[in-house]
Amino acid sequence: MKHWKLASIGVAAAVLFGVLFIGGIEQASAADVFNWKFQSHHTPGSLAVESVIKPFIERVEKMSGGRLKISLHYAGELVDYAEVDKALQANMIQISNTSSLFFRGAIPMGWVTAPNMPPFVTRSNDEFNELFHHRGLDDLVAEALNERGIKYLGCHSVGNTYFWSKKPIKTLEDLKGFKVRFFGSMSDFVEHFGASPVMLPHPETYMAIAMGTLDGSGTAWWLYRDLKLYEVCKYFVGPAFQVPQGMELWASKKAWDELPADLQAIVETAAHAFNTDYMDAVTMQERDMFNKSFKEWGTTYTEFSPEEVARITNEFSIPYLDKVAEEQGKKDPRVIKAVEIIKQFMKDYGYIK
Repeated sequence: MKHWKLASIGVAAAVLFGVLFIGGIEQASAADVFNWKFQSHHTPGSLAVESVIKPFIERVEKMSGGRLKISLHYAGELVDYAEVDKALQANMIQISNTSSLFFRGAIPMGWVTAPNMPPFVTRSNDEFNELFHHRGLDDLVAEALNERGIKYLGCHSVGNTYFWSKKPIKTLEDLKGFKVRFFGSMSDFVEHFGASPVMLPHPETYMAIAMGTLDGSGTAWWLYRDLKLYEVCKYFVGPAFQVPQGMELWASKKAWDELPADLQAIVETAAHAFNTDYMDAVTMQERDMFNKSFKEWGTTYTEFSPEEVARITNEFSIPYLDKVAEEQGKKDPRVIKAVEIIKQFMKDYGYIK
């Protein structure tokens, strides 16, 4: 994929710039400095902000010799999360980590991107990288977003998706009547098996569960930890349904096109590291949560059986993808091609016949 080829070009560009700078070339004048605004989807102090977004911004500024400066703005600070696409198109903000599932009503490819994958499509980090970065899915998403004035810098891991509950959930039958905060295809999945999903901003879930409005919630695992949801949900349910959950890095195409080629290459390189940093951080910290924190919190971990995983895959995930291809493929043929890639991938790994 072009994203990964450009990563190598970016390294070379950065090294070349460093050599020239050390050799005595002065820093760029103020007129040559580009200033971008980065709106995060996350709040101050979150894993994403501290372990990934801040290092990304620092890396870009250092590699560019200060020619590209990026200011950080937190969730909702500049625009609402549902307005990020319009803000990028208008160049009101220049870059954001966001999710195409928020915009799947307007972007058909949003139904088959990493953030909206149904359960058990990929089951390891390596599989995620293969499917999205090497089998062509990211290329299809990039084409669709380019047509909307958005530069796609690739999808990235935000950690494995689980859900947690006030009451024991041991089988699919236990989902009947379960009131849960979930999103996208994951909402569709639990609803298929009898649950009642709703969409709430993450900071509101604790009180909703404590007050009995919800029985639980689900998303990337680290929000269970960071929002202290273990205080109101003592049951943590797996296996990981999305490995991992994905989000995406988008930039304003107008702002992107204004950058010289070497700065574009630097941003591409930093975006590659963004995914690696995120995947490494969430993988290591999830392991620590399972090994240490569950005991401290009094959390009970349960898993659906392999038979139920197969049932979810065959009864929900594959029909879901087929329905998406049928309905959204009429609007954008790339959706049909994406579903074909996904299903072939799952056949190659023996997940479906």
